[in-house]
Order: sequence, then C-alpha cells, then structure tokens
Amino acid sequence: AEAPSPRWPAPRLLVDPERFRMRAAAGAARRCVAGMAAKGPWRAVTLDMDCTTLNSRHELTPRTLEVIRRVDATGIQLIIATGRPVLALQPYIEQLALPRPVPTVCFNGAAAMMLGSQQRLLFAESLPRDAAAEVLGFCRGQGWCATYCRASGPALAAPENEDQERMLAHFESQEGVRQDRVPDLGQVLETQELPLKIVAMVKDPEASAAVARERFPDDFVHVVPAEQHIEFLNPAVSKGKTLARLCHEVLDIPLSEVMAFGDNHNDVEMLRLAGEGVAVANAKEVVKSAADRVLQWTNDEEAIANELTALLDAGVLCGGVVN
Repeated sequence: AEAPSPRWPAPRLLVDPERFRMRAAAGAARRCVAGMAAKGPWRAVTLDMDCTTLNSRHELTPRTLEVIRRVDATGIQLIIATGRPVLALQPYIEQLALPRPVPTVCFNGAAAMMLGSQQRLLFAESLPRDAAAEVLGFCRGQGWCATYCRASGPALAAPENEDQERMLAHFESQEGVRQDRVPDLGQVLETQELPLKIVAMVKDPEASAAVARERFPDDFVHVVPAEQHIEFLNPAVSKGKTLARLCHEVLDIPLSEVMAFGDNHNDVEMLRLAGEGVAVANAKEVVKSAADRVLQWTNDEEAIANELTALLDAGVLCGGVVN
C-alpha cells in the first residue's frame, strides 16, 4: 500500500488578511491617483451630496467628515454642488463646521451661495414667469404633485390627494425639510417671488422626464430627472454652468484646476467641464461615460473619503486662494 501523504500544519498567517486587503486597496488607489497626477495639482474639490458624498441614509460618516476637514485644512477650496435647496443643505454645512464659508452651487445650479454661520447669496437665476406657469399647469395635467422652490424659506406645495401627499411626505423625509402647504401654486406665482425651480414628484423619473421634454423645448425649460422626482429649471441653469461662473467670478480658480465628483444626470455637465470629473461606483452609466475616472467604491463604501485620502497621500492637492 502507498504511504499516506504527510499532513503539513496549516501555514501561520503573518499578516491579518483584512488589514492586508485594505492596505492593498489603498495602495492601488494611490497608484491610480499617481497616474493622474500630471493633470494636477488641484486647487479645488467639488462634491455632489446625495448618493456621492452622503451614504444611502443621507449621512456624512465620521470618517468622511474627518477627511473633508483635512482637505480644507490644507487650503484646498471645498465647493459643494447639489440639487438641494439651502434649508436642506445647511445642516450638513453645520456638521462640517469648517472655519471658513463654503461656496455652494445649490438648487441644481439655480443659485450660488456662501454658506457657514451666515448665508450670503452670490447670484441666482429663477424660472421665467411664463415658463413657471406652463410647468405648473403641465404638472397638474399629469397628476404630479409640484413644489415651488424659493430662494428664501421652505418650498411650497399643494398636494391634491392622498397619493400626492404620501409621495410628498416621502420626499420631505429624504430631504429632511418640511414644505409649507398652500391651496394653489398658481396664486403663489402671481403674488410671490419667482421660483428657482419647480420639482414634481413622480413614480418613474426617467420616463416622466422624457414626457416633459417632449412638451417643453430645451430653450424654454431645463428638465432634470432625479432620485424620485424631476426638476424644471431656467434653460440657462445647470450645476456645471453655475460652477464655472462661481470659479471664474468669485473664487478666481480655473476650472482646469478643479476636480469634481458626482453620480447622477445633473452632474454630467459638471464632470465634463471640470479639470477632472470623477464618478462614484454607484453612478448612473451616462455619468460614468462622461467622467474621466470611475472610482471602485460606492457612496456606501465611503468613496469620497477613500479618494480624498488617496489624493492627499499622493500629494496632488495644493492649497488655493482663500477668499
């Protein structure tokens, strides 16, 4: 009979496997960044919020907070570019607690503001009155609950039935801000400030945006699909255009020295205009196609914290002008 094969003892692990995996991933990220360093150094970092910097619970994780503060401490100009209105963004500004105001593209580009302990409007572009009136009538005809977003104060809404109220309440829970109910948004349009944007709660944002685009020419209204709604904005407005104006007129930073991160349709132009556009792993395919790079991490894997750490370690972030 053949002699039995010797039974060797199990090999002794000299390195913790999880620690080794994390270090290998960090090294890979640094090597990737180092390969892009020729396009830097970067003077500004622009962060989208929902599904990019925030996790799926709409939170800034402790590590993300810590890394963003590290970046800001180097003198790098942090810019936030979001579809959120100011009231839904201000809690995150307060949580960041940065020592200087944060230049912000908000309302999906309809306004630019300096946010911190105080709020300062830099510039804004409202929907024209005739376009706003037609959009409100169109939403009513489609059975969509519309909300009227103002530069000051909470948005206004006029839900007409229980289903619209339910969808609006869900949107409010995601955004973190309650909207004021009014009887008629048409009356609001006649008596109050023009809206920065009109938001419609819909069940299928992509399909609903397509319907809206068939109704409205691109030079009349800019239609943007989002997570659970679509948005109607001035046709001259986008996050990308407002970021470009903000950097040129206020920050004096060339777009070629700005790195931008995003995940959704409203980020496409911004990623294309920035010196380098970066998509998180959970981004929509159209966003990944528009980006210069796609990260290996999702927003729930702290993509922004991971990438900013790699950029800091690679030495491709340099302090810009602090205004």
